[in-house]
Amino acid sequence: MSLRTFKISISILLSIGITSTIFYHYPKQKGRNDFTNNLTVFNSDVIPVYTTDTGEKVVAGRELHEKLKISEKYADWFPRMVGYGFTENEDYSSFSEKSEKPSGGRPSVNHIMTLDMAKHISMIQRTPEGKAIRDKLIELDTNIESLSPELRLLIKLEVSQKQQQKALQETNDRIDRIGDVIALDTRSWRKDAHDLIIRIAQVRGGYDYIRDINTEIFRLVDSRGGVSLKTRLTNKRQRMADEGICKSKRDKLTQVDIIADDKKLIEIYMAIVKEMAVKYGATSKSA
Repeated sequence: MSLRTFKISISILLSIGITSTIFYHYPKQKGRNDFTNNLTVFNSDVIPVYTTDTGEKVVAGRELHEKLKISEKYADWFPRMVGYGFTENEDYSSFSEKSEKPSGGRPSVNHIMTLDMAKHISMIQRTPEGKAIRDKLIELDTNIESLSPELRLLIKLEVSQKQQQKALQETNDRIDRIGDVIALDTRSWRKDAHDLIIRIAQVRGGYDYIRDINTEIFRLVDSRGGVSLKTRLTNKRQRMADEGICKSKRDKLTQVDIIADDKKLIEIYMAIVKEMAVKYGATSKSA
């Protein structure tokens, strides 16, 4: 696309009320439709409207709920709206998103819906907010349909180009973060592993996941190392008891202490923790 064409498409977008294109990314979640993987902001005047990578215009359920000033909880309100005759994977798609609480927490359910569904829901609220949102969505629908096929193609190409640039940058950033994980200092392996496990838990939804993560790590250590950490832990506690070491010290012993006694297990343990950090995208300290 030439610079002149790029400027023309931007000018026309702004002239019909479309804001500058920025990227709005939802993390991929199992079971979600592909069209929710990457969204660009199409308009954010009255309510944010997004464009999918296939060019479809959509609205986020929780944002619509907020803009309509609904007092009812979203988890109760949205299923009630669906009862007006909407079909999942045709009119809307559900997905999970991370909690915004600093301490983490369970992921919350959100939805992406078509403009037609958003317009209908706005109309049945019978409120000033609902009317304003419905009118804006109708206006946006009309504006985009009035563009020539050539201009629509230019806009689509422009959005696609920006998405590719964004995807490339995200890939490069991820490679850099993976390099940082691989280069962890084995002399401080316990602290490094602990920090990574906390980051993995935060990505998965909060500190409640730490126990499950440790359980999975220890299971993999047993499998790869051909050992039973629990058996070794029991045996070591028994030896400590025979040596007259107090029960409180014996009880504080963990499977990580057993791993620390075996250099081979330390290497296996760190490799597994690193693999999990990469798998869940918990490779940056801000995760």
